[in-house]
Amino acid sequence: MLVELSILTKIVLYAGLLAGVGLSLQQIALGAEFRRVIIVGALLLAFCVPVRLFLLNAELAGGLQHALDFSMFDWVWTPNQAQTLAYLSGAVAMLFGVLARLPLMLIVGVLTILVGVGLGGHTRGLETPGMIPWIASLHVGLAAFWVSAPIALWPSQNIDDDVLLHRMERFSAIAIWGVPLVFAGGVWLGALLTGSFSGMAMTGYGRLLILKLVLACAALALGGANRFWVTRKLRANPTAGRRLLRRILIVDGIIFSGIVLIIVLATTITGPTR
Repeated sequence: MLVELSILTKIVLYAGLLAGVGLSLQQIALGAEFRRVIIVGALLLAFCVPVRLFLLNAELAGGLQHALDFSMFDWVWTPNQAQTLAYLSGAVAMLFGVLARLPLMLIVGVLTILVGVGLGGHTRGLETPGMIPWIASLHVGLAAFWVSAPIALWPSQNIDDDVLLHRMERFSAIAIWGVPLVFAGGVWLGALLTGSFSGMAMTGYGRLLILKLVLACAALALGGANRFWVTRKLRANPTAGRRLLRRILIVDGIIFSGIVLIIVLATTITGPTR
Protein backbone atom coordinates (compact mmCIF):
# COMPACT_ATOMS: atom_id res chain seq x y z
CA MET A 1 0.00 0.00 0.00
CA LEU A 2 2.86 2.38 0.84
CA VAL A 3 4.55 1.81 -2.52
CA GLU A 4 1.30 2.33 -4.40
CA LEU A 5 0.62 5.59 -2.54
CA SER A 6 4.18 6.78 -3.22
CA ILE A 7 3.76 6.07 -6.94
CA LEU A 8 0.37 7.81 -7.06
CA THR A 9 1.70 10.83 -5.15
CA LYS A 10 4.65 11.18 -7.50
CA ILE A 11 2.42 10.90 -10.56
CA VAL A 12 0.21 13.73 -9.29
CA LEU A 13 3.24 15.77 -8.13
CA TYR A 14 4.96 15.48 -11.52
CA ALA A 15 1.71 16.19 -13.35
CA GLY A 16 1.18 19.33 -11.27
CA LEU A 17 4.77 20.47 -11.75
CA LEU A 18 4.79 19.87 -15.51
CA ALA A 19 1.34 21.41 -16.03
CA GLY A 20 2.06 24.46 -13.87
CA VAL A 21 5.52 25.16 -15.23
CA GLY A 22 4.71 24.15 -18.81
CA LEU A 23 1.55 26.18 -19.19
CA SER A 24 3.11 29.17 -17.43
CA LEU A 25 5.83 29.08 -20.08
CA GLN A 26 3.20 28.58 -22.78
CA GLN A 27 1.25 31.57 -21.48
CA ILE A 28 4.36 33.75 -21.61
CA ALA A 29 5.51 32.47 -25.01
CA LEU A 30 2.18 32.22 -26.83
CA GLY A 31 0.44 35.23 -25.30
CA ALA A 32 -2.50 33.00 -24.32
CA GLU A 33 -4.13 32.38 -20.93
CA PHE A 34 -4.23 29.01 -19.19
CA ARG A 35 -5.07 30.34 -15.72
CA ARG A 36 -7.29 27.48 -14.53
CA VAL A 37 -4.87 24.71 -15.42
CA ILE A 38 -1.90 26.62 -13.97
CA ILE A 39 -3.84 27.11 -10.72
CA VAL A 40 -4.71 23.40 -10.58
CA GLY A 41 -1.09 22.46 -11.32
CA ALA A 42 0.28 24.74 -8.59
CA LEU A 43 -2.25 23.46 -6.04
CA LEU A 44 -1.46 19.83 -6.87
CA LEU A 45 2.25 20.52 -6.46
CA ALA A 46 1.72 22.33 -3.15
CA PHE A 47 -0.45 19.45 -1.87
CA CYS A 48 1.75 16.56 -2.98
CA VAL A 49 5.08 17.92 -1.72
CA PRO A 50 4.20 17.56 2.01
CA VAL A 51 2.33 14.29 1.31
CA ARG A 52 5.53 12.92 -0.22
CA LEU A 53 7.43 13.84 2.96
CA PHE A 54 4.88 12.00 5.13
CA LEU A 55 5.17 8.92 2.92
CA LEU A 56 8.97 9.05 3.10
CA ASN A 57 8.63 9.29 6.87
CA ALA A 58 6.33 6.26 6.87
CA GLU A 59 8.83 4.33 4.77
CA LEU A 60 11.65 5.20 7.16
CA ALA A 61 9.59 4.45 10.28
CA GLY A 62 8.39 1.08 9.00
CA GLY A 63 4.80 1.51 7.84
CA LEU A 64 2.00 3.78 6.74
CA GLN A 65 0.67 3.98 10.29
CA HIS A 66 3.84 5.88 11.25
CA ALA A 67 3.45 8.59 8.59
CA LEU A 68 2.77 11.23 11.26
CA ASP A 69 5.34 9.93 13.74
CA PHE A 70 7.81 12.81 13.86
CA SER A 71 10.39 11.16 16.13
CA MET A 72 12.60 10.41 13.12
CA PHE A 73 11.32 13.13 10.81
CA ASP A 74 14.67 14.98 10.82
CA TRP A 75 16.10 12.14 8.71
CA VAL A 76 13.47 12.93 6.05
CA TRP A 77 13.41 16.71 6.38
CA THR A 78 17.16 17.42 6.27
CA PRO A 79 17.91 16.06 2.77
CA ASN A 80 14.58 17.30 1.34
CA GLN A 81 14.30 20.70 3.04
CA ALA A 82 15.74 22.87 0.25
CA GLN A 83 13.74 21.22 -2.52
CA THR A 84 10.52 21.23 -0.47
CA LEU A 85 10.78 24.94 0.33
CA ALA A 86 11.61 25.76 -3.30
CA TYR A 87 8.60 23.80 -4.59
CA LEU A 88 6.20 25.31 -2.06
CA SER A 89 7.40 28.91 -2.46
CA GLY A 90 7.44 28.49 -6.25
CA ALA A 91 3.87 27.17 -6.23
CA VAL A 92 2.73 30.13 -4.09
CA ALA A 93 4.49 32.63 -6.39
CA MET A 94 2.94 30.95 -9.42
CA LEU A 95 -0.53 31.11 -7.90
CA PHE A 96 -0.11 34.75 -6.96
CA GLY A 97 1.28 35.60 -10.40
CA VAL A 98 -1.55 33.99 -12.32
CA LEU A 99 -4.35 35.22 -10.02
CA ALA A 100 -3.04 38.79 -9.91
CA ARG A 101 -2.05 38.68 -13.59
CA LEU A 102 1.58 39.52 -12.80
CA PRO A 103 3.81 37.93 -15.48
CA LEU A 104 6.99 38.71 -13.55
CA MET A 105 5.71 36.88 -10.46
CA LEU A 106 4.69 33.97 -12.68
CA ILE A 107 8.24 33.80 -14.03
CA VAL A 108 9.61 33.92 -10.48
CA GLY A 109 7.40 30.96 -9.56
CA VAL A 110 8.53 28.95 -12.57
CA LEU A 111 12.22 29.65 -11.92
CA THR A 112 11.89 28.82 -8.21
CA ILE A 113 10.26 25.47 -8.98
CA LEU A 114 12.95 24.65 -11.55
CA VAL A 115 15.63 25.55 -9.00
CA GLY A 116 13.86 23.07 -6.71
CA VAL A 117 14.30 20.36 -9.35
CA GLY A 118 18.06 20.91 -9.20
CA LEU A 119 18.09 20.81 -5.40
CA GLY A 120 17.10 17.13 -5.33
CA GLY A 121 16.90 14.06 -7.49
CA HIS A 122 19.39 11.47 -8.68
CA THR A 123 21.84 13.96 -10.15
CA ARG A 124 22.52 15.20 -6.60
CA GLY A 125 23.78 11.71 -5.77
CA LEU A 126 26.68 11.91 -8.20
CA GLU A 127 30.14 12.11 -6.64
CA THR A 128 30.79 15.50 -8.26
CA PRO A 129 27.43 16.87 -9.40
CA GLY A 130 28.77 20.33 -10.34
CA MET A 131 26.41 21.98 -12.80
CA ILE A 132 24.64 18.74 -13.69
CA PRO A 133 21.60 19.28 -11.38
CA TRP A 134 21.03 22.71 -12.97
CA ILE A 135 21.24 21.17 -16.44
CA ALA A 136 18.60 18.72 -15.22
CA SER A 137 16.50 21.73 -14.15
CA LEU A 138 16.75 23.20 -17.66
CA HIS A 139 15.87 19.79 -19.09
CA VAL A 140 12.71 19.63 -16.95
CA GLY A 141 11.73 23.19 -17.90
CA LEU A 142 12.01 22.48 -21.62
CA ALA A 143 10.24 19.14 -21.17
CA ALA A 144 7.39 20.87 -19.32
CA PHE A 145 6.96 23.27 -22.23
CA TRP A 146 6.85 20.31 -24.62
CA VAL A 147 4.48 18.03 -22.71
CA SER A 148 2.00 20.85 -22.09
CA ALA A 149 1.46 21.23 -25.85
CA PRO A 150 -1.71 19.04 -25.98
CA ILE A 151 -3.41 21.55 -23.66
CA ALA A 152 -1.86 24.73 -25.07
CA LEU A 153 -2.61 23.84 -28.70
CA TRP A 154 -5.97 22.12 -28.23
CA PRO A 155 -8.27 23.46 -31.01
CA SER A 156 -11.32 24.30 -28.92
CA GLN A 157 -14.31 25.91 -30.60
CA ASN A 158 -13.82 29.26 -28.86
CA ILE A 159 -10.39 29.79 -30.47
CA ASP A 160 -10.39 31.46 -33.90
CA ASP A 161 -8.53 29.78 -36.73
CA ASP A 162 -6.05 32.66 -36.98
CA VAL A 163 -5.32 32.55 -33.26
CA LEU A 164 -4.82 28.78 -33.34
CA LEU A 165 -2.49 29.05 -36.32
CA HIS A 166 -0.51 31.77 -34.54
CA ARG A 167 -0.14 29.53 -31.47
CA MET A 168 1.03 26.64 -33.63
CA GLU A 169 3.61 28.79 -35.37
CA ARG A 170 4.89 30.33 -32.11
CA PHE A 171 5.11 26.92 -30.45
CA SER A 172 6.93 25.41 -33.43
CA ALA A 173 9.44 28.29 -33.52
CA ILE A 174 10.45 27.48 -29.93
CA ALA A 175 10.08 23.70 -30.13
CA ILE A 176 12.31 23.39 -33.18
CA TRP A 177 15.35 24.03 -30.98
CA GLY A 178 13.93 23.26 -27.53
CA VAL A 179 12.66 19.73 -28.19
CA PRO A 180 15.97 18.39 -29.62
CA LEU A 181 17.66 19.79 -26.51
CA VAL A 182 15.19 17.87 -24.33
CA PHE A 183 15.94 14.66 -26.21
CA ALA A 184 19.72 15.14 -26.20
CA GLY A 185 19.66 16.10 -22.53
CA GLY A 186 17.66 12.97 -21.67
CA VAL A 187 20.16 10.72 -23.45
CA TRP A 188 23.14 12.44 -21.82
CA LEU A 189 21.67 12.43 -18.30
CA GLY A 190 20.62 8.79 -18.67
CA ALA A 191 24.12 7.75 -19.70
CA LEU A 192 25.62 9.81 -16.88
CA LEU A 193 23.41 8.23 -14.21
CA THR A 194 23.90 4.66 -15.44
CA GLY A 195 27.65 5.00 -16.06
CA SER A 196 27.75 4.87 -19.87
CA PHE A 197 25.58 4.71 -22.97
CA SER A 198 25.95 0.92 -23.11
CA GLY A 199 25.23 0.73 -19.37
CA MET A 200 21.72 2.04 -19.94
CA ALA A 201 20.70 -1.38 -21.25
CA MET A 202 22.24 -3.29 -18.33
CA THR A 203 19.91 -2.25 -15.49
CA GLY A 204 16.18 -1.95 -14.92
CA TYR A 205 16.59 1.78 -14.38
CA GLY A 206 18.48 2.18 -17.65
CA ARG A 207 15.95 0.12 -19.59
CA LEU A 208 13.14 2.33 -18.29
CA LEU A 209 15.09 5.36 -19.51
CA ILE A 210 15.52 3.74 -22.92
CA LEU A 211 11.76 3.12 -23.09
CA LYS A 212 11.23 6.79 -22.17
CA LEU A 213 13.52 7.82 -25.03
CA VAL A 214 11.64 5.57 -27.47
CA LEU A 215 8.37 7.27 -26.51
CA ALA A 216 10.08 10.65 -26.80
CA CYS A 217 11.13 9.72 -30.36
CA ALA A 218 7.49 8.97 -31.20
CA ALA A 219 6.41 12.32 -29.75
CA LEU A 220 9.22 14.02 -31.68
CA ALA A 221 7.92 12.49 -34.91
CA LEU A 222 4.42 13.74 -34.15
CA GLY A 223 5.85 17.17 -33.44
CA GLY A 224 7.42 17.17 -36.89
CA ALA A 225 4.06 16.23 -38.39
CA ASN A 226 2.46 19.15 -36.53
CA ARG A 227 5.00 21.61 -37.88
CA PHE A 228 5.17 20.53 -41.51
CA TRP A 229 1.80 18.88 -42.14
CA VAL A 230 -0.90 19.99 -39.71
CA THR A 231 0.02 23.69 -39.95
CA ARG A 232 -0.37 23.60 -43.74
CA LYS A 233 -3.64 21.71 -43.34
CA LEU A 234 -4.93 24.38 -40.96
CA ARG A 235 -4.19 27.08 -43.52
CA ALA A 236 -5.77 25.23 -46.43
CA ASN A 237 -8.75 23.62 -44.67
CA PRO A 238 -9.25 24.74 -41.04
CA THR A 239 -12.00 22.20 -40.29
CA ALA A 240 -9.96 19.21 -41.46
CA GLY A 241 -6.83 20.69 -39.90
CA ARG A 242 -8.49 20.99 -36.50
CA ARG A 243 -9.74 17.41 -36.69
CA LEU A 244 -6.25 16.14 -37.54
CA LEU A 245 -4.67 18.28 -34.81
CA ARG A 246 -7.04 16.86 -32.19
CA ARG A 247 -6.09 13.29 -33.12
CA ILE A 248 -2.36 14.02 -32.99
CA LEU A 249 -2.62 15.86 -29.67
CA ILE A 250 -4.59 12.98 -28.13
CA VAL A 251 -1.81 10.57 -29.15
CA ASP A 252 0.74 13.07 -27.83
CA GLY A 253 -1.09 13.20 -24.50
CA ILE A 254 -1.06 9.39 -24.22
CA ILE A 255 2.67 9.28 -25.02
CA PHE A 256 3.49 12.01 -22.51
CA SER A 257 1.42 10.24 -19.83
CA GLY A 258 3.47 7.11 -20.50
CA ILE A 259 6.71 9.07 -20.16
CA VAL A 260 5.62 10.53 -16.81
CA LEU A 261 4.67 7.05 -15.55
CA ILE A 262 8.06 5.69 -16.59
CA ILE A 263 9.86 8.51 -14.77
CA VAL A 264 7.81 7.82 -11.64
CA LEU A 265 8.62 4.09 -11.77
CA ALA A 266 12.30 4.81 -12.40
CA THR A 267 12.51 7.10 -9.35
CA THR A 268 10.30 5.03 -7.02
CA ILE A 269 10.84 1.29 -7.51
CA THR A 270 14.34 1.41 -8.95
CA GLY A 271 17.25 3.83 -9.28
CA PRO A 272 20.58 4.47 -11.00
CA THR A 273 23.58 2.30 -10.22
CA ARG A 274 25.83 5.32 -9.71
